[in-house]
Amino acid sequence: MFNKLKQILGHSFFIFAIVGFGGMITNLFIFFIFVDILKLWANLIAIAAFLIAGTQNYFLHHIWTFREIMSGEKFSFGGWVKFNLTATLGLVINLVVLNIVLHLYELPYEVIAQFCGVAFGTVFNYLGSRYFVFNKKSFPKAEPLTQ
Repeated sequence: MFNKLKQILGHSFFIFAIVGFGGMITNLFIFFIFVDILKLWANLIAIAAFLIAGTQNYFLHHIWTFREIMSGEKFSFGGWVKFNLTATLGLVINLVVLNIVLHLYELPYEVIAQFCGVAFGTVFNYLGSRYFVFNKKSFPKAEPLTQ
């Protein structure tokens, strides 16, 4: 099954998932420090943690996940915005799927519905990143270094 999924989505999907997991750890660490320890406002910190983790993921996807596509391309603010908008849409898809599954099925554990939502959101985020965010048309050409 792993090999079949790898054939369908490509090798970069699994690197994408690793980077995404790292972003989740960053997000949770920031939230824990500033909300649970320092007792700051949860909603504001959640937004900041999302943006910081999203920035981390954007750079790592640019230099690692999609390195073949992005080789020689500059980082861009527009690419960063597109990446974070794609991630936000992925969250919306996650929530829609979560609620549909919860509404349609009597589950022993609601985390099963969350898993379904995360799975759909992740696939959307990958495809959006691969074809909308990280493509050569989205980035200004890197200027060659001259002396």
